[in-house]
Amino acid sequence: MNLRRTFAYALVAFAILGLAKAGSDIYHDLSLQGRSPSVVASDPDYSADQGSYVVYFFEGNAPCPVCDQIREMTAAMMATPADPLKHFTMRDINVEDPGNERYILDLGLYSTSVVLAQEIDGKIVRWKNLESVWDLAGNEPGFREYMLREIDSFYRGEERQ
Repeated sequence: MNLRRTFAYALVAFAILGLAKAGSDIYHDLSLQGRSPSVVASDPDYSADQGSYVVYFFEGNAPCPVCDQIREMTAAMMATPADPLKHFTMRDINVEDPGNERYILDLGLYSTSVVLAQEIDGKIVRWKNLESVWDLAGNEPGFREYMLREIDSFYRGEERQ
C-alpha cells in the first residue's frame, strides 16, 4: 500500500510540473503578441529584392485537400493585378523541413496557415495569421474579398482582429 501511495504522489507531482511548464510556454507565446523578432526567413530562394511584405503559406507533409484548395486560391489571387498585391510576394514554407519548425512557435501556428508578414533585414517584424481562410475555402469570391481586404489593411498598418 505504501508503494501505491508513493507512486500516486509521484504521478501527481509529474502532472503538476507538466501543467506548470505548459502554462509557462503559453504565457511566453502570448507575450509575443505578434512581434516575434526571432523569426528569420530560411527560404533558400529569399533575396532582399523580393520586397518587405510577404504572404506566407505554411503547411506540413500531411495530405490535405482543403489545404491544397487554400494554396491554389491564394496563388491564383496573387497572380492577379489587384492593387494591394503588388507590394507582396508569396512564399510556400513546409514547417516540417529542417530549420522551418521555429515558425510553429514564433508565429503560433497550429495547422496549415496563410500569414501576412512584414520583414526587415530578413526578419519578420509584424505578422497576422489569416485564420478565416479555413471558413472561406469553398467560397472563392468570399475568399478573394477577405484576402484582399486583409492584405490592404495589413499594408496600410491597420490591424483588424
